[in-house]
Amino acid sequence: ESLGVKIFEYTKAARIERNRDDNDATAATEYVPPKGRFNLVTTEGQVVRCDHVVLCTGAENISNKLSRRLAYSFVPIYTWMAATAELREECPLKDGVVDSVIAKNLTGSANSAKTSGHEADSLTKKPAPMCGDDHVSLNYWRRTPTLVQKKFKRNEDNEGRILFGSLADTYPFPKWLISWRLRYALTEVYPQLRDVKFDHVWGGKLAFPLNSMPLIGRDTDYDDNTQEDIDGMNKYSGGGVWYATGFAGHGIVPTAMAGSVLANAILGIPDYSLDEINNVSHHQRWQLFHEYFPPSPWNGSPVSRAGAGSLLLVYNLWDWLGKRGVPLPPLPKLW
Repeated sequence: ESLGVKIFEYTKAARIERNRDDNDATAATEYVPPKGRFNLVTTEGQVVRCDHVVLCTGAENISNKLSRRLAYSFVPIYTWMAATAELREECPLKDGVVDSVIAKNLTGSANSAKTSGHEADSLTKKPAPMCGDDHVSLNYWRRTPTLVQKKFKRNEDNEGRILFGSLADTYPFPKWLISWRLRYALTEVYPQLRDVKFDHVWGGKLAFPLNSMPLIGRDTDYDDNTQEDIDGMNKYSGGGVWYATGFAGHGIVPTAMAGSVLANAILGIPDYSLDEINNVSHHQRWQLFHEYFPPSPWNGSPVSRAGAGSLLLVYNLWDWLGKRGVPLPPLPKLW
């Protein structure tokens, strides 16, 4: 916003229309807004005129009027997190434990090859460790870092909270049930915390593509033959509909990469890459994602949620039985 960008939160897009009328007869005294290739129409009837549209939605429903290519490309999965009450000295990841682990790492690094100044500086930091398991509906947790502690309570001491995330559901459930399931999962990791209270519980929907890969590319359904093709690349910088979604299971790191990839595409900046398998040179990296990891044309709708939920139930049962020593054959990896 400091650069002049306007952000309209909670504004829902209804449809994308091609703007073919560039010569409206308008009185000379009337302000004529700049024309773009597309009209992005909101549910309230407002219109945003632009040359480029980038669809970066999560698991919210995308209608065919926005993108037929994305409408059935992923399944929404609900996941949840909780912040425990202050544990103080009872925190299983308290400073003493963390310091001992970091000390071992520092000792090992000191005996290894030389490190750069930046690497040496990073080794002396003491971040709150991130922990997790290998379940399909994985559990992941960490101690609250200082920044989060300030948000919960304005002091500088170590509150020793645990941020705990888990669960994967295709339908929303009541918060009391979510809290009970999160507490059960936390107790499996730390039995001594069976009576801990949760001060905060929150969650939301994630977009899971069927191939478990981020969806990055261009919706060619909006392309036409009027765009000039200069070196096979510049025709894309004149305008178009792009997408970057489906990052569930990969975290936020690939989103920064996707932003850079699409920015280069929109600005017409070449970031050449070589497909070593087929010995084909792509002008821009988004074309690799577009070619090898395209959106699925069908996610199983209208039974996609029920199907994905049944599959998750089987895998969760496998994890539950495996933790209790039941010998089971391995299931195919979902991601």
